[in-house]
Amino acid sequence: MIPALLIAVVVAGCGNDNSSEVSQVTVESRRAAIDSAMEHLNSGRVNEALAIVSTLESKDSKSPQTQETYATILLASSLNFDKEGNISKGDEHRQRALDAYIAACKYSSAPGLLQLSTAQLAQMLGNTEVAKKYYKLAHASNTADGRSAFFLTQLFLLNKEWKEAQHWVQESLLRDPNEPFTILSSALIEAELGNLTKATELAAKGCEILPNEPTLRFMQARVIRLSGSPVQALEIILSLPKDMLSTPLVKEEQNLCLTQIEVGEH
Repeated sequence: MIPALLIAVVVAGCGNDNSSEVSQVTVESRRAAIDSAMEHLNSGRVNEALAIVSTLESKDSKSPQTQETYATILLASSLNFDKEGNISKGDEHRQRALDAYIAACKYSSAPGLLQLSTAQLAQMLGNTEVAKKYYKLAHASNTADGRSAFFLTQLFLLNKEWKEAQHWVQESLLRDPNEPFTILSSALIEAELGNLTKATELAAKGCEILPNEPTLRFMQARVIRLSGSPVQALEIILSLPKDMLSTPLVKEEQNLCLTQIEVGEH
């Protein structure tokens, strides 16, 4: 299932160790260095892990396995900098991790989920064009996986590019027709495009799959308001959990419903 409004880097093994040129490092040496680095990482010794894999990367930069491991450890290092309050250094390590993921994709003969990891990290860093590029590559590479198309949908939806969003949400639904967050995203897009009957039907269908999921109900409320029924939308919003009602996004939607109701009464 695809979580709503969530951007999370997918750390997935590339499953091969191919490169376009002969490395200075043997397969055995590479594996030993990576195993050692990951052992340090799993024990919380991030600096030691980064030192090992940085040395490996300097000698073995065209190995997708080395670059992927380098990216993984750089991301762990970035979190440590964040905890210390050194956000600029954390951002620097995240950018280096993105560069390593891009290199891993370049040198892998079958990048697969690496492209999805690359796209999600690029999106996290606000590099929309790189994110779009790698989501599209991941969509083409992973022909049974609807996630890349779903995340592309979110990018276009947030930018109010409704036709592009419509295309990609349909691509995602072709691969996973019963994914409720994708269905509700499709409903929102159809409502924005003026296809109101289709929008409300899709919203109801998605909520039937997960009837107790508050995020889906919130999305349904927005669809219903856009379809011209603010009173019904407000009823749904007021039934949401209290902690959700206090969030800025839900407060904004509630105010939109109230404004639409007030306009209709005059």
